[in-house]
Amino acid sequence: MTIEETIDLLTAAAAFDRRTVGKADAVAWHAVVGDLDLDDCRAAVLAHYSDSTDWLMPAHVRKRVRAMRRDRIDRAIPAAPPAELADNPGRYRAELKRQIHEIADAHSLDRAIGQDPAA
Repeated sequence: MTIEETIDLLTAAAAFDRRTVGKADAVAWHAVVGDLDLDDCRAAVLAHYSDSTDWLMPAHVRKRVRAMRRDRIDRAIPAAPPAELADNPGRYRAELKRQIHEIADAHSLDRAIGQDPAA
């Protein structure tokens, strides 16, 4: 996430709790959540304010994003890596790890469960 996207995230939170958003806020939040996906963070903000009246903190966002990623992984089954990797355990593990990361990022759920994404 860029610093500008972090400002957008804080602006979304401000719509709920009327917080003020300045440069220092954006820098501080970016240091904690800047490695996360903006869409996941926005979903976390909406989820937070859907069931909580607590003041939103970066830890709340990280916790909810982590739960979303875990849920995606739990619901998906990675495709078997290519057969040519069977004799190379390191590459085989790396391919599985790559697929799981894509699933957690919500980039390949359809492909991971064997569906044609174009269908």
